[in-house]
Amino acid sequence: MLRRLGLILVLILILLLGGFVAFRYFFSPERLNQIGRTVGTTFGFDYGVVEYYSMGRLVARFFNVEKLTTASGTYENQTRPYRFGYGYRDANLNGVLDADEDAAGKAYFEVPVYADYLYYDGKRDPRPR
Repeated sequence: MLRRLGLILVLILILLLGGFVAFRYFFSPERLNQIGRTVGTTFGFDYGVVEYYSMGRLVARFFNVEKLTTASGTYENQTRPYRFGYGYRDANLNGVLDADEDAAGKAYFEVPVYADYLYYDGKRDPRPR
């Protein structure tokens, strides 16, 4: 009887410890941040705009950017010094997604971490109505 009670207590302790580890894994700040970005990408923020500046002048703009991702190394555990994303390039910088720009499709782009850039929600589809 005492042996069975000890076995039950050890089993409860293992379950509590496993539950704590699982809780810390699934609800860590980084995991919650990933969940938040996924929800934001899925339920809105579809019209993100990235504007890249050089010496105070606008040099590139991308429409319908879902998110900017920080690059990480393949074999080392360090982040790379740039962010990347996908979006429609505003070639003539007029603030409207023209038919030829839309037909070109989304382009991959990289922004250096220390560069001057803005990332904001455009609140509307940039295609002309």
